[in-house]
Amino acid sequence: MKSRFLDDGEVARLRRAMDKDAWLVFRVMLETGLRVGDVVSLTRLDVLREGIRYKAHKTGKEGLAPISPGLYRILARRSGYLFPGRKEGTHLTRQAVWKRIKAASVRSGVDIEGVSPHAFRKAFAVELYKEKGFEAVKAALQHAYNSTTELYAFADWNTGANADLPLKRRDLELIVRAVIEALGDRLR
Repeated sequence: MKSRFLDDGEVARLRRAMDKDAWLVFRVMLETGLRVGDVVSLTRLDVLREGIRYKAHKTGKEGLAPISPGLYRILARRSGYLFPGRKEGTHLTRQAVWKRIKAASVRSGVDIEGVSPHAFRKAFAVELYKEKGFEAVKAALQHAYNSTTELYAFADWNTGANADLPLKRRDLELIVRAVIEALGDRLR
């Protein structure tokens, strides 16, 4: 299943459908843009005032994802794994997080099609793009290619409220640059 963009209303409905503890893993994803596997394996030692220190499982890249003071206060009170599993010394699994989002979708009335933990990474990217621009999204998500970042930064143009709106000039410039990058040597 391909994850889709969740708009603010859908995120709010999903949040109301979960208790605070269940919601926390999604809040971390929304604030950091980290993948679910990276979030569930975080420990208290990864939480710093300036952000969450992590090593992406998919790429091996290390980073520091800024977090709000409020989220820091919540996470700083935890010990061991931030999201402990059922068995002592383990962390919550990606599958358990999937179950939470599916159950919340049903309870909240949010269309379950395309709703996944990864959808929160897209929501993060769209908001960051609106606030700080394309390069900030590319850096935060640790992408090597503009074409990859576009899937996230422009996720709302594909399925969200902006899907029927015309592109802005700066968006068009990014798209043209991505096409040129994708074609590479074939243009010469």
